[in-house]
Amino acid sequence: MSSLSIVVPARNEEGNLKDCVQTVLGAVDGLFTEYEIVIVDDGSTDGTGALADRLASEIPAVRVVHNPVGTGFALAYRRGLEVASKEYVGLIPGDNEIQPVSMRAIFEAVGTAPIVAPFTANQADRPWLRRVLSRTFTETVNTLFGLRLRYFQGPSVYPTALARRIPTTTRGYAFLAEMLIRALAAGHRAVEVPMYIQPRQFGASRAVTTRNVVTSLKTVALVLWDVKVRRRPLG
Repeated sequence: MSSLSIVVPARNEEGNLKDCVQTVLGAVDGLFTEYEIVIVDDGSTDGTGALADRLASEIPAVRVVHNPVGTGFALAYRRGLEVASKEYVGLIPGDNEIQPVSMRAIFEAVGTAPIVAPFTANQADRPWLRRVLSRTFTETVNTLFGLRLRYFQGPSVYPTALARRIPTTTRGYAFLAEMLIRALAAGHRAVEVPMYIQPRQFGASRAVTTRNVVTSLKTVALVLWDVKVRRRPLG
């Protein structure tokens, strides 16, 4: 069996983080020879940092990295990636929005292809605006890059060495799509896994904002230049 690092970016997720970690622990149970959960406390102003430290003191597999100020989702993930020590690296947001059965399915697929690319199977449970934006983004990316994936913004799992080689040009949520597009353009194969989401228990998602939409479009344009014009998907 392989080994897995799970990066958990968390900014002001005090109400969700403990359940998220417990879900991850249940999902990895028995699947890997070694695993670790790397919580990245991204400048939280609530009790997230203290909770993360408490979980690390109670659970040997949990490690914590504290960012003094918020850096954003993308850089929080990259910070966790820097310290990841296992063969594969996954991403589970600290909001605990992924259903346990889906998290298990994602981890079970590790090793069946170089990349595990989850796609949201219950989009109908999301707000209509997010559904429209997601569908439009996916169709646009597939058309521009000649791909046929169901989703580009899922928490993909990569070989750790490959993830560290993939450059990202954005601090926004579009880094998930950027990494996946670049890896596929470089010839790495992905297996798609259905993922079911569940409502957050505390707080609200910050994924759909005008700024994030604009940033996503700029990111796609930059990646298109690297992939189609420069022919250098990995920089």
